Amino acid sequence: MIERLGDPASSPDESPEADLTAKTRVWWSRRTIIVLLVVQVALALVALGVWIWTPDAPALPSIPRTTAPLDGSGATLESALPLSQAQADAWLPNAVVLNASMQVDWPWTVPPEPPTDMPGTGWISYAFLAPWYPPGRPAGGASLSVVVERLSGAIVSQETDGWEQAPQAQPPPLPSSVDSSMATLVAEAAGGTAFRRACPQFRHLSRTIPVAAGRTKWPQNWVVIYEDSRQPSQHGLLIRIDATTGDVLEQSGEAPDCPAP
Repeated sequence: MIERLGDPASSPDESPEADLTAKTRVWWSRRTIIVLLVVQVALALVALGVWIWTPDAPALPSIPRTTAPLDGSGATLESALPLSQAQADAWLPNAVVLNASMQVDWPWTVPPEPPTDMPGTGWISYAFLAPWYPPGRPAGGASLSVVVERLSGAIVSQETDGWEQAPQAQPPPLPSSVDSSMATLVAEAAGGTAFRRACPQFRHLSRTIPVAAGRTKWPQNWVVIYEDSRQPSQHGLLIRIDATTGDVLEQSGEAPDCPAP
């Protein structure tokens, strides 16, 4: 039989060798695609594993057995700072104080005259901020809160938290001639004692907070806030004291009237 021109049997592209070559190319293409898919899935699983196993916050250091020295009957912001700063240094490098507060729990029996010393009851709270570089995640920051019991000077709790974008760190207040104890007693003489005496069952808690220069219109100062438990979200009485001279800079606040005796 004579093969006609253009007959499929005579086409060189469809020879057994060409067909095998085409099949080989298809096989290699499919294999390459499968390999790429497997690699992508593996990379995704690795990234997911890193994300899952990377902690949301830095690990907490163990609480030390040592305690802060007492100033009078209780620890103060100044006496408890070295112990708390040591905890922050053990937590992350370059940790700085973000804010601090000293809570004083006053007795319900209020003397007729302002006190000359503070009770040892209450708590001291510090918040530290540091840069944090968790593996597999963008660089951010972290915060550490440390709570010290004033009566014993012991650290009773601490908590850490991670931040994708850390709050802006500002220079902490400098040591001043008027410390936290003096500022609290100045506030007592400036109206705090009278405020508490009016209804001590509702007004037996104050907080003393340092404020660095440049954060407000005032120079470096102390803010002493007295709480009225009937409206704890508002300042019952706020007294601002110059951290250098001890002068009262401001008094404000609003609290419900005390019940008639």
